This record gives sequence, structure tokens and C-alpha cells, in this order.
Amino acid sequence: MTIKKKDNFKTISDKAQQYIDHGAPKPISEMTIEEIPPVAISWGRSDVFKTGAWRNVTPHYVKRLPPCRAGCPVGNDIEGWLVAAGKGDWDEAVGLLMAEQPLPSVCGRVCYHPCETVCNRGDYDGSVNIRAVERFLGDRIVESGLLPDIQTDSSARVLIVGSGPTGLSAAWMLRRLGHEVEIRERAAEPGGLLRYGIPAYRMPRDILASEIELLERLGVSIRCGVDSVQDNISNLKGDFDALFLSPGAAGHRSSGISGATEGTVVGAIEFLAQVADKIPPLPLPTIADGDKVVVIGGGNSAIDAARTALRLGAEVTILYRRTRSEMPAYHEEIEAAIAEGVKIEFLISPDSLIAGGRKRLRCIRNKLGKPDASGRRRPEPMPGSEFELSCDTILDAVGEYPDPSQLTADTNEAELLRSADVWGRTKFDGVFTGGDFSGGDRTVAHAIGAGKRAAMAINQYLKGDDAQSLDRYLLDKDGAVTANGYQNQDSVGYDRKNLVRLDDLNTAYHPHLGRIEETETDSKIRVSNFDEIVSGLTEQMNLLEAGRCFHCGECDDCGNCHVFCPDGAVVRDPNSRTLSFDLEHCKGCGICEAECPRAAIEMKK
Repeated sequence: MTIKKKDNFKTISDKAQQYIDHGAPKPISEMTIEEIPPVAISWGRSDVFKTGAWRNVTPHYVKRLPPCRAGCPVGNDIEGWLVAAGKGDWDEAVGLLMAEQPLPSVCGRVCYHPCETVCNRGDYDGSVNIRAVERFLGDRIVESGLLPDIQTDSSARVLIVGSGPTGLSAAWMLRRLGHEVEIRERAAEPGGLLRYGIPAYRMPRDILASEIELLERLGVSIRCGVDSVQDNISNLKGDFDALFLSPGAAGHRSSGISGATEGTVVGAIEFLAQVADKIPPLPLPTIADGDKVVVIGGGNSAIDAARTALRLGAEVTILYRRTRSEMPAYHEEIEAAIAEGVKIEFLISPDSLIAGGRKRLRCIRNKLGKPDASGRRRPEPMPGSEFELSCDTILDAVGEYPDPSQLTADTNEAELLRSADVWGRTKFDGVFTGGDFSGGDRTVAHAIGAGKRAAMAINQYLKGDDAQSLDRYLLDKDGAVTANGYQNQDSVGYDRKNLVRLDDLNTAYHPHLGRIEETETDSKIRVSNFDEIVSGLTEQMNLLEAGRCFHCGECDDCGNCHVFCPDGAVVRDPNSRTLSFDLEHCKGCGICEAECPRAAIEMKK
């Protein structure tokens, strides 16, 4: 080997110089020591070089909005309590859930989980089973009897009409803010739709009763069997400081079957309420074992009514005027109904009842035309396609609507009550509305979110500060709000426009892990009773499932940035273990941003 020498210093070998000039023909792992070009080595500390002077961008820890929270109508801090649950810190997880959710056990069973639909893990290996974890945490709250904190009591009194999810949510929030709250309910038991509209196999009555009991222990007064119809709103408000109206959608739309007389066609909600009052015992006199029941409609009420009638021993057929793809009912509920034995006939509309003997329902087949106002293709009757169905009972489930006449005899007032803003504020001083009564999506989660919003607006009104904007507590454009942020007078803390997407995450640090599903009772067994169908996850299963969360958009001090920073510019506090940037030594290379598993670092000029 020939080594070039100059002034008694060894320089580069001929072969190494050749590789430098023309490129190496083989990888460095196959080179001999003489062939490897030299590298610079410093024996001193690198922090003497304040490389921060080189940069034009700097890294910043950010708190970006995770899609699960943006998609939750309640405003749950989902990412927060999943992080805690994934570490097995159940107390912290429960605390974060209690801060935003008044009915976690209920929602953990009946929510249609839009949070899971938008979960970034959904396009990776299956969305996190958020609803199952919420159910587990909610059941822990019920079992332990935990109550949220209450601010200093005020002398203000608020009357809430309706004890459905909206009314219960508003009462929970108002009581936490220190106000005296009374709920008046027309039915014999509280719960509204939760008790009288959702079957027990989906929403066990003891779970609902336990969560309502926690509200009463919090100090909410609930009076049932009280009809709130008044001659005008002023009399209804009486000596209360504020009035919140949340009676739900009590009106029942008719499918317009000609020849139908009173009692020949039963509203689905009326039927479900009747069953709710009779469980146990069975059977219900309305439907006998072996009866043929026809259910008209394609929404969740139709599915619930059909599955309920099936449990009473009936043969059940659903008639829907469009195709399955247009059905507004939840997909999982449709699948469950079919698995249990409910028949669904599509593109069929009822026309008339034929008098005499057993009921005969004349129907007509449809074809789909152009889209209507709902965006779905309009069903158009096909002449000459009429046929008859024999049946014992017809359940009408084409929809419900809010009926202001149940609150006031003044028709002008009734119309004005409909014109509330997103915060529930009406044209009447100190009168607010929310939930199904105010329109919008009619789900339990949306109802709870509406109650929280209205409670915040009512609190501002009672404080004489209703002109202050509440928009900084909005989590999304649809109206989800943070109760915890409002109580602490802190904004949401997110850049709402900076939603985390899957492509923003460094998924190299997230191994593929299959979603853990809850178990269901076999369809052949469950149709014989109203026992709960779905069994929750065990503690270990919840630990594993919560651990699947990507924790989108928020630093969890994993330390990747600290490990990969070439300048030692990421510093960990020895006491709090949190991370920060030493900008004197950060040259703005962006490696920390690229290596962050959760998109919680951004480079900014």
C-alpha cells in the first residue's frame, strides 16, 4: 500500500482517493481499512457550536386537534382519556371523561361512535374501539359513585322541561356551575328517549337509572308525572330565573295509509314506550306470539321496533320505500336485525288498509328517481305493481317531529320557540331550547352536546354576561364544546383548522395491532329476552385497546425528538420529564418533526 506523505503527516491512500474522486464500486461494509475515506472526529463537546445561528425555522411543540375529538358531538377529550387508560391510569382517565361527559355508561352503549369513523387508525389497521373504552370507564364511575366538582353555589334557579339526554346534560352542567336545577318530566320515569325509545337489550334500565341517580346526588331535582303545557311561556317560566325547554321530538309523522282507523296503525315510539313500561313481565298484549307485524320505515326507530316485536314472538317484516344504501338506520343495527330474523323488503310503500277480517295492507313497488331535498333518490311508485300483505299489527316508524304545542297554547309563541341559535337562545328573555326540539341530528351524542351548549349560554345569561362570545369553547363547526375549558375559563387549546391526518403521523413507530371487539350474545338466543346483547371488554382488553390510540397531535414525552436531535437541542426536564427546545443549539434541520410519531412538532419561521 502506498501512503502519500507530506511534512511527516499521513494523508489519504491512493485507493481511498480514487473512491473519493470517482465513487466507490462497493458498499463501505465490504471495504478494507485502507479503502475507507477518512472522517472528521472531534474530541471536544459539540455544544460549543451554537448552531442556532444557522437556522431560518424553529421547532415548536403544538397541540393539534385529533379527529376523534373533532368528530365527537359531546366534546369528549377522547385522546386524553385513551392515553391515560392505555397506561393503566384509570383514575386520570375517569377524571378526564367526567369533565366532559354526563352519561358515559349510556353513551358507551348507544352512541353511534362518529369518533371511530374518523379515527386515523381506521385506515391503518382498524379504528380504536373508543365506545367500548368509554363504557368501561363509565361503568367504573357508576360503580364507585364518583361525582364531578361543583363551583360555588349561586342563588339562581333554572327550570328544565324534559328529562331526555339534552335535559339531563344541561342539568349536569348547570349544577356543576353552582345553579339550582329542577327537571320536570311528563312521563312516570326520567330518561326520555333513553328509557322509552331505546330497547333494554341496547340500554339496560339499571345503567340508565344509576347515571340519573348520580345526577340527583349532584343536587339536581327531578319531578316526574308533571305536564308542563301552559297557556304561555311566561307562566311556564314562573319565578325561575331561566327556562330550558328540551321535550324532544314528541310528534309522530304518519305514513298516510288510507283506510287506517284509530288503533289499526301504532306509532313505533308509542309502541317502544309501551314495551318499556311492561318489561318485565312479558308478553305485551299488543302483540301475541306468532303474530305477523309490519314495520314501515327505515330509520333507527323502525329497527328498534322490529327487533322489539321479534322478542315478543312476532314474525316481523320491515317495508322501506328506498334501497338499503339509503336507509338512515345505523349499519350495525340493520345487520343485527337481519341476523335475528327480521325481514326487510326494499322499494315498497304502503298504500291502504283493506277492511274486513285480518288486516290486509295494500302496497306498491317503487323505483328510484332523481334526488330529493335529503340528497337521496326519490321513490316513485310503479303503476300496476300493487300487492297485498296480511298482518296483525302495523307499526309506523316514518319519523318524529318536535311539537311546540306541548309547551304553550299560544301558536305564535310556539313558532318563535323554533328559532333558537346554536346556543339555544330564543327570542324570549331567559328562555332557551335544545336537543331534538331545536332540530339537527337526532342522536344521543348530539343531544348531550346541545345540553352542554345551552347550559353555558344560560350561565352567561344568569351572570349578566350573555353578550360575551362563547365561540372560543367550540371544538368544531357543528357545535361540540368543552365543558372543562369553560369551567376553567380556558379556550379549547387546539388550532381547530389544524386537524391531524394519518399522513401527518410517523407510523413507523406504531406496530399494526388488531382492534379488540366486544362479544355479542348469539342471535338465536338473544331474541328470546330483553337482556343486554353486548358484553363489555375486560380491564386487560381495555388496557390493550386504549394503548392502540395514536395520541394524534399531542406530545406524550416519548423522547424520539431527544434521541434523534443531532445537536442535543432537545432537553428533558429532570423533574417533570417534559421536553423543550434549546434554540441556541437548534439549527432547524427538522429531524425532530419528521421523527415525531404523533405530529406534535411543527417547524415554523
